Amino acid sequence: MPAYNEEAAIAPVVKAWSIVLSAVVPDHTLYVLNDGSKDGTLAKLRSLEKEMPNLKVVDKQNTGHGPTCVEGYTLALREGADWILQIDSDGQCDPCYFESLWRLREKHPVIYGFRRKREDGMLRLFISRCISVLIVLSCGVWVRDSNVPYRLMRRDALLKALPNIPADFSLANILLSVFQESQTGITWVPIVFRTRTGGVSSMKMRTFLPHARALMSQLRRSSRLLRRTA
Repeated sequence: MPAYNEEAAIAPVVKAWSIVLSAVVPDHTLYVLNDGSKDGTLAKLRSLEKEMPNLKVVDKQNTGHGPTCVEGYTLALREGADWILQIDSDGQCDPCYFESLWRLREKHPVIYGFRRKREDGMLRLFISRCISVLIVLSCGVWVRDSNVPYRLMRRDALLKALPNIPADFSLANILLSVFQESQTGITWVPIVFRTRTGGVSSMKMRTFLPHARALMSQLRRSSRLLRRTA
């Protein structure tokens, strides 16, 4: 779980996820990576860490959402996780859907939620649709919801895809979904994506447009790599 300036949301989000994870997967570790927050996020996490034995807080310099996710994936693999779940810290990822993903793990190595209903506004939906079109045009791969932050991955499937993702790329999760759809296939579970509990979204049209240019360039390179490994 990456976290940046989520002081208002972080405690209820971590507690809600801890309850569900403890009920479904008692032997789990919840890593929260504080991405250089400038508010009280880290202080709240440190307080929670004292109360929750399954919670581990990693404090890091700010690098952005994508690189922080990559760092989290790498950490989970290094610690020997058999399954890796990535969710966000803003309260939009409802833990009530986790058990549905977890039940599919015996037959499906990569399971994502797809946002059947979005309560976070039409702009975010529009951006997601634009990304899907960019992926098809660049790679010829259809990814239903490429930037959804609700994904469960078996260790081998993540190990296979992760080396293709630049560690410093801001939209790393989008590239990861492209490689996992191409290499392994993604099983999709419908979810409702809630409005943010607090904080400010980092994805706005004025910030998305320059990222989209970098994404197109990276997708073209990824397309060549996908052809070589097909």
